Amino acid sequence: MARRPSQVTPRAGGKRLMPPQDILAVIRGIEAEVAKVVFGDEMKILVDFLILSILADGHVVVRAPVGLGKTLACTAIAQAIGGNFRKRQFRPDMLPSELSGFEIYNQKTHEFEVRHGPLYGTNIFLADEINRGTPKAQAALLEAMEERHLTIGAKVYPLPSVFVVLATRNPIEHEGTYQLPEAQMDRFFGQPVIKDISVRTGLAIIEDPDFWRSSRERLARIQAVTDPNEIVAIREAIFANVRVEPRLDRYIWELRDATWKHEMVAYGASPRGAINLKKAAIVTAFREGRDYAIPDDVSRYAVDILAHRIFMKPEYRHDAMRDVSPADIVREVLADVRYE
Repeated sequence: MARRPSQVTPRAGGKRLMPPQDILAVIRGIEAEVAKVVFGDEMKILVDFLILSILADGHVVVRAPVGLGKTLACTAIAQAIGGNFRKRQFRPDMLPSELSGFEIYNQKTHEFEVRHGPLYGTNIFLADEINRGTPKAQAALLEAMEERHLTIGAKVYPLPSVFVVLATRNPIEHEGTYQLPEAQMDRFFGQPVIKDISVRTGLAIIEDPDFWRSSRERLARIQAVTDPNEIVAIREAIFANVRVEPRLDRYIWELRDATWKHEMVAYGASPRGAINLKKAAIVTAFREGRDYAIPDDVSRYAVDILAHRIFMKPEYRHDAMRDVSPADIVREVLADVRYE
């Protein structure tokens, strides 16, 4: 029988961490609030991964068709955690200052004043069609994602402790887009892929009594069940409560290592991929009510976390005969690497 996470774990300095049962209640509360406006198994998978990424302190890039409700889901989660949500549509003529902000000279005071961009003070930021933005705009977002601060002029402005970027990439349209560099793709915690929704999900959406209402009206039903400060405390408690055995660490690294050894791969998953795989396993174990991680916790999200970090050799990228994707490579690795 699975053990429940320990009731309270002492923190350095004598303070105590948030009790596990309280954390699980908060997570269930977030899921319940979001379920008021987000329907279908496909979107629940996305919501589940977004909650995972928030708890694991990571960013997400999504490949999904337009109109599936990504913005609605992100806004609902932001409201449920009591955070701020902002969205920007990336464009080929976008300037970095449109994201980070800029300085403007005040002729009355003879001083420069800062005009902050949408990233400042934001908890969840939706970068819609990120690959339509210029490399400079992408670089501005990369700085915010990695460094957790913004540089405007000579000053540095820290971002909130809870800062999650959800970027979308349209899998159909390619004209007028800029390829995301490997370094930026590696900064994303994971990339869930949603191809389409089922008939069942579609019917649930259009049969909703409030289907005709605007997103703003529907989102008014969402109540905050926590706040960003508590999310930080929840993260600390989760990673303090769940242990990972050395052999599971080795298993995680061997999975990462195996992606480099595959004959069709030019560049395999980075060390950051292994780190994020471990983070996902810890959060998953906690959500399942255990104080220890198991191989299934690792494999559950391995495709979403590792596939976007793998780059195929040129001769295999468009090989219609073999038709193997990075996701297929990860599945092969999971089947081949044994946990011992």
